[in-house]
Amino acid sequence: MKSILLAIVVSAAMFIAATASAQEYTIKYSFADVDQPGENAAAAHAYVFKDALERLSGGRMKVDLFPNGQLGDAKSMAQQIRRGTIGVASFSSGVFASLYYPKLGVLDLPFLYSTRAQMVDVLSTDNDYMKTLVDDIAAETGVRILSFEPYGFRNFTTASKEVREPADFVGLKMRTQEIVPHQEMMRALGATPTPIPFMELYSSLQTGVVDGEENPLATILQQKFYQVQKHLTLSGHLMTIAGIFVNEKWYQSLPDDLKAAVVAANREASLAYAGIGAIQDVLALKALQENGMQVYAPTPEQMAKFREATSGVVRGWAEKEYGKEFVDGFFARVEAASK
Repeated sequence: MKSILLAIVVSAAMFIAATASAQEYTIKYSFADVDQPGENAAAAHAYVFKDALERLSGGRMKVDLFPNGQLGDAKSMAQQIRRGTIGVASFSSGVFASLYYPKLGVLDLPFLYSTRAQMVDVLSTDNDYMKTLVDDIAAETGVRILSFEPYGFRNFTTASKEVREPADFVGLKMRTQEIVPHQEMMRALGATPTPIPFMELYSSLQTGVVDGEENPLATILQQKFYQVQKHLTLSGHLMTIAGIFVNEKWYQSLPDDLKAAVVAANREASLAYAGIGAIQDVLALKALQENGMQVYAPTPEQMAKFREATSGVVRGWAEKEYGKEFVDGFFARVEAASK
């Protein structure tokens, strides 16, 4: 028996030593979301990416996960990805656009997507339009976007005033991300856009710094915004789009087989992202109602008013900022994917 146990111990030690010697890269994967892969799409992506990459690389790559904003908020992560101090990061593509590549903000115009599947098709980096865009972003900023992920459709919440149509926004201070198209949308609705870091949002709602905000259902639930917001309007006006970002210099330094492993691991993780996100929206809506939120679903006529108030104004702004040719090209891509 002792000899068998000794053999097992020796074998385990040899395996650990072999794995350690095989490791060539240790990378940090940062995300600001809660560390609950069964309940959060970003966390699900991180865990599946880690497992798949370590397996597909034959142990040559090790991924350390840093959830809950341990390494900073979206702005900080964007800066660290450019410096190369973080290997992989998941955060809003709109934040990156506002910091380093403004044209990427075209992804954040209102009422572009009707389903998660449509968004995935439109923004797939396999098609020529998006591949060219991603390559240009990498060349200009030093950051490569592996994929765009559908975090969830955003919906309005307010503390005391129920929102049913654009006129209800007049006089309200609404929190937005530091994403210019989102802010332009709020102005078009008659609200005052107020950018506030995500980590400060709960306290800002609690103290009345802002009257409301807009987020995916799962985020509203996980962050317990129902404790400081009474009304929820199912507007689905924007899709929160996450980018999976890597440092371009680091990525290009990898041998071809490990580049392929990174791409394959990300594809696997994308399945988890979309699946967890979709089911959590369904469960989150039920839970928000159970926690006392008053939920309102706008009528088709009211949704038409939202589109009329925002889409033309924001697209016109985008054409001035990004160029009409670029914006028209993106909308042609949206139309092609929809067909």
